[in-house]
Amino acid sequence: MNEQQLSVAANLPSGYLSSQDGVNKQSGSEIKWVDGGKPLFTVSTHLVSTVYTQDQHLHNFFQHCQSMDMSGQASEGELIKYLKSLHAMEGHVMVNFLPTILNQLFCVLTTATHEDVAVNVTRVMVHVVAQCHEEGLEHYLRSFVKFVFKPEPYSSICLRMVHEELAKAMTAILKPSTDFLTSNKLLKHSWFFFEALVKSMAYYLIEGSKVKLSRNQRFSTSFYHAVETLVNMLMPHITQKYKDNLDASRNANHSLAVFIKRCFTFMDRGFIFKQINSYMNYFVPGDPKTLFEFKFEFLRVVCNHEHYVPLNLPMPFGKGRIQRFQDLQLDYSLTDDFCRNHFLVGLLLQEVGGALQEHRDIRQMAIQVLKGLMIKHTFDDRYAARSHQARLATLYLPMFGLLQENVCRLDIKDSAPLSNHNTMREDSLVPNSMVTLQKPGSCIENALHKDVFGVISGTASPHSSTPNVNSVHHADSRGSLVSTDSANSLLDKSSDKTNSLEKWLYTLSRLMSPAASCFGCMCISWSKCVISR
Repeated sequence: MNEQQLSVAANLPSGYLSSQDGVNKQSGSEIKWVDGGKPLFTVSTHLVSTVYTQDQHLHNFFQHCQSMDMSGQASEGELIKYLKSLHAMEGHVMVNFLPTILNQLFCVLTTATHEDVAVNVTRVMVHVVAQCHEEGLEHYLRSFVKFVFKPEPYSSICLRMVHEELAKAMTAILKPSTDFLTSNKLLKHSWFFFEALVKSMAYYLIEGSKVKLSRNQRFSTSFYHAVETLVNMLMPHITQKYKDNLDASRNANHSLAVFIKRCFTFMDRGFIFKQINSYMNYFVPGDPKTLFEFKFEFLRVVCNHEHYVPLNLPMPFGKGRIQRFQDLQLDYSLTDDFCRNHFLVGLLLQEVGGALQEHRDIRQMAIQVLKGLMIKHTFDDRYAARSHQARLATLYLPMFGLLQENVCRLDIKDSAPLSNHNTMREDSLVPNSMVTLQKPGSCIENALHKDVFGVISGTASPHSSTPNVNSVHHADSRGSLVSTDSANSLLDKSSDKTNSLEKWLYTLSRLMSPAASCFGCMCISWSKCVISR
């Protein structure tokens, strides 16, 4: 705001604009002033501009950046001083100049030659992003990353790329010796920085015509090292700070999962598998429930990659009909070879198997992720053909071993069969080969009672007398092995155990028959092999 006080003239003679004060004479005639030329008129001006700012801190920073561009020389000490002063700029100024500030900060990040400059630039970004979130302006940041942010192309002048320098700066801020307030803000709003990393990576590949190169040649070795270091530096914050700052740890975990998933598109996939394995090494059996939530949220996001099936390299199902359990065990057990050949699904099944040894909530959490993934395969138009579904089913055959190991946790009582109408309707979901395998008098011959579906889906008690007949259709995805806290006499009755497993497999096949009808056929045809083993 700027105010000026002016005198008021009684007449306007020729050439009056050249008058500087009330005593000059113009063209031989004197200007007559009201009230003796006292300043009676006050003028107030207020600058409104997205080019020029009234904030002195921001003005100094822009002016210093301009002088560096013109002279080609940078004073690191002066630049750091102006960067630190940006923490004091007013919030409304920051919002008005948001795209310009962020673009200038990213430009300084790639031109700086000293690590302290890059770290201070990233600190200012963290401050700006946090302020926008506090003001409820997250959508401005997302719009900036999507539509405005354009990294400087790689050239002889710009030898540093945003994704590499930003990864190094984030690692430096996450070190234990740095300011914990800044690191907590970085964790909480890490999505912005990972989004900028991904866009810079994509822009670098497109502008540099590196998309057609093999994946291990697209990025420099130093960038691979920067990503690996960043993941290893981020994980202790996720697994240790959740007690004091749950939101920040949860947001950082989700943002890291999204970043890892997107890296499958750009980077060497073997390197990404290595980072996923490194991530999993930070979790151990018996962790608190929150850490299990983080782990399975990470797996859920990563496994939702659009090319999840090709990443797992499904093996052809062409060995003919398997007659013995030994043949099944050789090729379809959850062995180290299986996990190496089918990394993501092997890792997921391993973690589900470990979660089945935990309490009920964790078991439900693990089964929910697995079940949701299999349902996703069902509605994927790319794999709608029956032969494709058969190949997908082979990826999940180690589930038989998990069922056999956890048969003692099954608690399903014998109950009356469903009506013929329901039986015929459900049998239409499974192939004819499944029906021919049923023998008169066996427990698979009759359809399971409606409470069985409620038990498997986690929406009804195993001993409920009035289950909901629609539970199989409207249950949520929390289907898991039911709790057997009372440890009743199941372990003492092998026949009850056998019947329970056989029923569980049959019910599981019907629940997943929309996901893979061929897998349901396998559940029935091989259930007796698993039981007899």
